[in-house]
Amino acid sequence: MWNYVGIVRSDRRLARARTRIARLQEEIREYYRDVLLTSDLVELRNIATVAELIITCASSRRESRGLHYTIDHPRPDPAWAHDTVVRRRDGAGAPSRRAVAQ
Repeated sequence: MWNYVGIVRSDRRLARARTRIARLQEEIREYYRDVLLTSDLVELRNIATVAELIITCASSRRESRGLHYTIDHPRPDPAWAHDTVVRRRDGAGAPSRRAVAQ
């Protein structure tokens, strides 16, 4: 995951990560059919699911913002500004409760 979906990303690396995670998920499904279910196997399945979600979200964001830099989309896109989790009215200091809830 770190090599393909780390801080510096590209569409090609994200596609490669998606392919690898899909293969891992198929192997995990086979284990579910063939071996005794253990907490380690459930944890592995959950980790693979989280990896898939991270890859999907990273692939859908066509910009660089904050910590993550996408080689194929180097600039912030103002269209994504509405997706900011915490908004501050004045742009400084700690967010107010109202700003977080919006």
